[in-house]
Amino acid sequence: MKRAFTLIELMVAIALTVIVVFFLYKALETQKKSNAILTKKSIVINKEGYLFKLLYTDIYESNEAHIEKIFNKNYNIVYLATKNSLHHIPFAYVAYYVHPKEKTLVRLESAYPFKLPVNLEKIQYIFADILVKDIKKFRIFPSLQGKKREYLPGEAIAKEKKKGEKYLLFLSYNQKNRVFEIFK
Repeated sequence: MKRAFTLIELMVAIALTVIVVFFLYKALETQKKSNAILTKKSIVINKEGYLFKLLYTDIYESNEAHIEKIFNKNYNIVYLATKNSLHHIPFAYVAYYVHPKEKTLVRLESAYPFKLPVNLEKIQYIFADILVKDIKKFRIFPSLQGKKREYLPGEAIAKEKKKGEKYLLFLSYNQKNRVFEIFK
């Protein structure tokens, strides 16, 4: 009858425990690295989702939209009169533009209509939010509704359906191009 473990059995048990702990530690380190990568990616996706949701809501809830193209640049200035407000304004006037020196997409919001450049007297009534830094291109294209195209010979003329306005939004930042289609 054996009452205790031998020295060899104890050493084998300790060696196996050390090997298991070593592999568990390596697995934990690998899991931490993959979690860090996934967290970075999810933050980027959340920012893109927030930006798209904000632009979509502003355009969808707007009564009018005016788009200015800056001469010989890759940027548009978009003026909207919208019900969507980040600063609790009942009917906000919003402008999206790219700051020329810092290359940041900025959203300006005011209770009063304004045009860029803003007068110093009205600057206290305008809220500014920086949305994207280091932007290469910000363009928005309205649909060509109302402008009919020429039909090809033999092409049947389809009945036109009454649709809302459409916008195509093109953003380029962080070495990626993003295209959004917004239906109003």
